[in-house]
Amino acid sequence: MSVEIRNGAPGDLAAIVALDPATGIAERRHDYLSKALGGFGGSSVKVLVLDGQIAGFAVMSEFFGHPFLERIATAENRRRAGVASALMTHIEMAIDDDRMFVSTNESNEVMRTLLAARNYKVSGVVENLDPGDPELFFVIFKTDIDAAIEAAR
Repeated sequence: MSVEIRNGAPGDLAAIVALDPATGIAERRHDYLSKALGGFGGSSVKVLVLDGQIAGFAVMSEFFGHPFLERIATAENRRRAGVASALMTHIEMAIDDDRMFVSTNESNEVMRTLLAARNYKVSGVVENLDPGDPELFFVIFKTDIDAAIEAAR
């Protein structure tokens, strides 16, 4: 089994769109992902390639001048296999800031569980992005990332 995490490229768009569950719901997601792959607004995309196939991706940008994980998704047939965790570890280890933010809908129990397991703390709530499903913002500090890396050694 070969695993690679690399920068996404415009040629990855079709594979990324195919595994993003929100693309079918929101047509504008295609444009968003295309722009992110092109670096629009300082965005970047990381992809995890497993045995030659994109198994997951993460879109990074900035939030009030700090790294912000905007979107992360895993191929349906690769869920619960550590793809999102591997992407997050890769991103966390590369941040050169004192903190990183991420958000998810309150209803997204899988992501909330992943964030809690990685020691992210709730940082705020925004109502009315998705009616009836508040957006929860989380933060992790570089000191917590460094402590987790040290503990894993």
